[in-house]
Amino acid sequence: MSRVAIVTLGCPKNSVDSEGIGGLLSAAGHAVTLDPDGADVVVVNTCGFIDPARRETLEEVLDLAELKETGLKGLVLTGCLVARSAADLEESLPEVDALVDFAAYPRLAEIVEGAAEGTLSQTVFGDPGTRFDPAWWDAAMAAVPRLRFGRAPWAYLKIAEGCDRGCTFCAIPLMRGKLRSRSAETIEAEARHLVAQGVSELSLVSQDSVMWGRDIGQGDLASLVRRLEGIEGLRRMRLMYLHPQGVTDELIDTMLGSQSVVSYFDLSLQHIVPKVLRGMGRWGSRARFERIIERIRAADPLAGIRSTFIVGFPGERDEDAAEMTSFIEATELDWIGVFTYSREEGTRSSAMGDQIPEEVARERAASLSQAAEASMEGRARSLAGESFEVLAERYDRADASWTGRSQREAPDIDGEIRFTSDEPLSVGDYVSVLVTGNTGADLLGKHEPTGCPSRV
Repeated sequence: MSRVAIVTLGCPKNSVDSEGIGGLLSAAGHAVTLDPDGADVVVVNTCGFIDPARRETLEEVLDLAELKETGLKGLVLTGCLVARSAADLEESLPEVDALVDFAAYPRLAEIVEGAAEGTLSQTVFGDPGTRFDPAWWDAAMAAVPRLRFGRAPWAYLKIAEGCDRGCTFCAIPLMRGKLRSRSAETIEAEARHLVAQGVSELSLVSQDSVMWGRDIGQGDLASLVRRLEGIEGLRRMRLMYLHPQGVTDELIDTMLGSQSVVSYFDLSLQHIVPKVLRGMGRWGSRARFERIIERIRAADPLAGIRSTFIVGFPGERDEDAAEMTSFIEATELDWIGVFTYSREEGTRSSAMGDQIPEEVARERAASLSQAAEASMEGRARSLAGESFEVLAERYDRADASWTGRSQREAPDIDGEIRFTSDEPLSVGDYVSVLVTGNTGADLLGKHEPTGCPSRV
């Protein structure tokens, strides 16, 4: 069998898929690694969400193809971009040996071996355009658990695939299809497996987490949370990708009243002007979003709140962009992502009139990003003197400092807390940290000894 490197591009959902792919390949006898150097085959799990992601994929593939000059035998692409654009990729990337659609994932181990041996008789495998099916994925994973990359004390847990919202700008349904929830039993079984491997924090991910269970009649997200709370050893749960229309008072109360769910709200707002939101096919307004944020802050002033915003959507006016800047300055969100609208083929918004010139959209995005950076830094500065429970994740010997995350920092996408400690700690410890300052949006602090560090 072969030495296979897996390169993951895109979102946390793709990270989960890559670990599943790793499990399939490892069970078939392949040696799986994250380092392309020295690998026989590299599998690139692609992202096809927006144009910048596609460009990143193409650049990464071309860079990796150069390894064929020093021993790489095969280059295999999987993921969303293959499902969306296999024919184009086959034509534009002759360096690639195999394009594997979701439907062919059960055959991935033999395809990889064929790429290593140079015996493949075709390039495209599966049925490009086939939607990712969590049913056969769960069947495969039940026999072959996902291979965790690294031994971090946290992990992602996917609870659903696809989305029914129908946002006019979004290409996800073109690749991932309609909402299909994983069963509560399957989710719980995977959660228990991860906790048994040493995971104490789980981030629940999907395209639209608040809709979990609606399609299979197994309750709602709040009921799933209550079920997972009973897992011994699970210290933290983090709920990601919350569409604001589903962030009800009941869900807020469930999250804030839970012993396991951290006080962190990943609100997918995208815009705040009703006319633009209607064009996007989305619910909401500035007043509605402010009410949700005020409701959260009133219950827990230290709650972490994150959101993303799209600038330059068709029909957006200068005053609409200015309204978003005003909103960001007023709400003091902990984390803010700003994206320029991407005109995606196959989406309804791509055919809309009044498209915003790219230069104008970029200027608006730059202005909003500047306001976002200032707002996040101001929020971080306001937390000086507060104490947070922090999960210690790595130690820097050069600085004699630890880095970790509290309730307000999601892994990978948010910042971190850097802190010092006069006592020995270990990765995976939960410790109390007093915030002493900040650097940008990231917090600085000092460990407050409260006896032995807490471990699950």
